[in-house]
Formats: sequence, C-alpha cells, structure tokens
Amino acid sequence: MKKLIAFLTAALLAAGVFAQKIPSYGTTNSASQFLENGKSKYVSIFAVNDIHGTIEEDLAGKNPGGAKLSEVIKELKLANPESIFVSAGDNYQGSALSNLSQGKIMSDFFKKVGLVTSAIGNHEFDWGDDLFAKWEADGGFNFVACNLIDKRTGKIPSWCKEYELCYIGGHLICIIGSATKDTVFTAAKKRIENFEFLDPAKCIRKVLRKVEATYSPEAVVVLSHIGSHMNRLSGTPVSASNDPTDKFELEDVAKLNGVAAIITGHSHEYVNGTINGKPIVQAYNYGRAISQIKLTFNEKGLKSAKGNVIEVFKNKDAITEDPEILSLVAEYKAKYGGQLGEKICQVEDELSHEETVPNVTPLGYTIASAMKSAYKTDFAVTNGGGLRKSVKAGTLTVNDMWELIPFDNTGVILTLKGKDLKKIVDHGINSVGFRAGQFAGGKVSYSSRQPEGSRVTRIVLDDGRTVNDNETYTCVVNDFMAEGGDKYTVISDGIKAGTISANNTYIPFRDAVIEQLKSWGAVRKGWSEIPQILFAE
Repeated sequence: MKKLIAFLTAALLAAGVFAQKIPSYGTTNSASQFLENGKSKYVSIFAVNDIHGTIEEDLAGKNPGGAKLSEVIKELKLANPESIFVSAGDNYQGSALSNLSQGKIMSDFFKKVGLVTSAIGNHEFDWGDDLFAKWEADGGFNFVACNLIDKRTGKIPSWCKEYELCYIGGHLICIIGSATKDTVFTAAKKRIENFEFLDPAKCIRKVLRKVEATYSPEAVVVLSHIGSHMNRLSGTPVSASNDPTDKFELEDVAKLNGVAAIITGHSHEYVNGTINGKPIVQAYNYGRAISQIKLTFNEKGLKSAKGNVIEVFKNKDAITEDPEILSLVAEYKAKYGGQLGEKICQVEDELSHEETVPNVTPLGYTIASAMKSAYKTDFAVTNGGGLRKSVKAGTLTVNDMWELIPFDNTGVILTLKGKDLKKIVDHGINSVGFRAGQFAGGKVSYSSRQPEGSRVTRIVLDDGRTVNDNETYTCVVNDFMAEGGDKYTVISDGIKAGTISANNTYIPFRDAVIEQLKSWGAVRKGWSEIPQILFAE
C-alpha cells in the first residue's frame, strides 16, 4: 500500500497536480550507493547552528571562520554526495562585518556553500523583520518555522514556510521548521511584538499529518532553534529553555510519531544522543562544528536515523581555506575595515568570559565598570549573554568590540530604591537558563538559603555607602533588560508600576563603553582577576 501511495504521489507531482516544485539534490554517482530505482541507501543532512556572523577565523581561539568551514562542507558533500546543508538559526547577528552589512556577508556565504533552508533563531529578529526576504533572496534559501505567526495577518509570515520538501538521493524528505517559544524571553520585545511563537510540538504534529496525507515523504526531520543540552548524569539530550514553566519543547517534539530526527540550536552546546530512539544533534556555535543526520533506507523505506557531530575546531589549523570565501571577506573588509581596525586601548591580561562561570567574570566586571563610569551612575548591571567572547591580552580594536558586544542595545539609566537594586542583582546570581548577570559598583553579599528575590542581603557601594532599601540610587542597564529580557521582569514591572524611573539615553552602550575604554587607555594588570565583589553567606 505504501508503495502504491508513493507511486500515485510521484505521478501526481509529475503531472503538476501539486503546485509546489520539489528540488532534487545528490548525484547517485556511486553504484554501491544504489538501493533500487536510482535511490541511494544513505542520505545525510549536515547543519550548523548559532554561527552568529562568524565569518573570520579566530586565530587564537576555536572559530574556524567561513573559508575553512566552506572547505569542510565541500569535503563532506564529496564524501556524502546524497546530502544537503542547512542551518538551525541565529545566522547573522554577532560579528562586525555581519552587523555592519546587516547580514549581507552571511547570505553571500550561504549562497556560495549551498544552504538549502534555515530555521529562525531568536537573534534573527535583532533588526526587526524587514530583512528576512532579502536574506532569503541573497542567500538562495528558505526560512522554515511552522509555529511562527504574524499577529497582523494571523498567518505564517510571507518570508517563511512551514516546511521544505526535497528529493535527496532520490528519496522524498520533508524538513519541518520550528522556532523556539524561548524567543519571547531572548529577543527584544519591540522587535517581536507583531509575532506569536506557538507550541512547537502541536504545530509540527499538524504539519506532519498534512504533509503525510499530501506527499507521503519517506522521512521527516525537524530543523529547529529549540535549545538542548546533554544531561551529564543520563548522557541523553534534554530541553534547554529560559522559561522554567516550559522545559519540554524538545521532549514533546521527540514524542511525535513520524519524526525521524531533530536538529537543534540556541543553547550553543555539543549534543549528540537520542530521545525515544530519535537522534538529537547540536553543533556548538560559531561554526566550530557541523552536525549530521544520516538516514539509511532499504526496500521497505526508512531503516534508521543516526546523529553525529563533526568537531571542526579540533583540526582547524590543518584545514585549507576556500579562496572564494577569502575573497568575499576581503571585499567586505575593504568596505568596512578602516573603522574596524581603530585601536581602543591596550589590554594587559586576558579578560575571560567563559560560559561555565556561573557568576561575574573578569570581562563582565570590566564592561560593567566602564558602563558605570560612562553613564555616571552608582551601579551597573548587564546581562551576561550580551557579551559574546573573551578578550585576549593585546590591542583592543573596534572590530573586537563589535564581536564582543554585537547587539545594538542602548543604555537605560534607572532611578530606583535600594530594595529594587538588590532584586536586580539577585536575579543574575547563579542564574538558570541564561548567563549570569554581570555587575560593578559595589560589593554584594547574598544567602543561597533564601529564595530568589531575597537572596541579596547587603550591597556596599564603591564609595563606601551601604545600600538602604528605601533610599534612592541610580543604575545603568541596557534596553533589553529594561524590557524584561532574560526575565529581568523586576525592571520592566517596576517601570510599568512607576516604582522605577527609566531614562533611555538612546546611546548604544557599546559606543559608550568604547569611549570609556579609550579614556582609560589601558585595562591594567590585575583586572584579569575579579575583585572580591560577591560574597556567599
């Protein structure tokens, strides 16, 4: 019966009954790969996630850059001719060349490496929604997200599809896209106010049944920006969400009958395991790795689906560079390079900002200190996830600062009571689901025995004043936090209630920090060690 349905579907497709034109990929040029009727035994889907505009190699770090990544993709496609290349989202925001070109350099890169489709990440909305159609046109791919609704129309946006159908090695494969509900906490509210992010599993189920009834694909793979991480105790993937009330996005999708595998992103982790026997993969971030879903077929159809993560960064020094991508980078550096090479200051010790550090990092303290001085406030707090890299010792340039602070957030000066300042600092301590808050301006004592919101017991400001609950102070944050981003609702709720006064300076806090660091001239030795500012009681 399945063969009959597949035959009838193929006949209808050939006759043009279904309007959608389905592209074909793969060469089936190896006789050993043939199953029957020109179909391959094996099909691979290769993916990156959270590349964040990382087009240049980090010579001292793990990021291979676009030229080396392109060569790896070529080699993978050569070894696996029946394959396609996709992305799990967060493609653009993050590097100076990508930010200054509003993602154009990354779309050009995707065009050259043959990206077929991409999920929609939360940071795709950092410039609003005006660029999606241009990114698709320039990059030659489609965005997919079946759970994204435009409130203005009640439908999926015009620049988005629910799913992508393609023939790979002669097999009809359906790739269903999904954004994460986490976007409402990890994107600026003003950028996503016109959109609704529905439950992924429920939307995928509806699309799955529709596609099965219409096309009868031989395999369905979910391409998502859903966060995941490996449970260290069980060794299995689990959901990684900023929303503690919605921890099961990944698990719920994995329960769906008909889904063969899930490609994930968002949490910047290595993930390679199974849930309900279905492979779940994620390839770190910044192009450091490429994930793979390998589908195996026999005469009856899909036999198995297996996951793999190719850790590119471990061998990056031995990888040659694609001259075409090097030329692309040179073109954009010629256009923007002059202003990017400008020296800001000298950094005498490395300022680390490792994701494994649960509290204030040397870099976080440095940036928050610069914010406090630049905006002339009593205290400064910034979200740890807004700082995207460590800083090596040496000359710090404008390019480094664009990569370090890629988001165009502005400084917001809060006038507030001491009790609210304590709650803001409290929220970022030992955080779960988001990077720890970074602060400067005083010494903080806290008790881990108390519930969140009342853990901070004492703050002594740099000038020696002890923060009193009912006295007034100033604190600079960024507009992402002021709008409740990373669940800093103590700020957004306080602004709405009138208990916190907020003055948006509309000065990009990256620019303010750059000017402050220039005035310092150097970040002296000793700043690589965090001063004793956080005390656990």
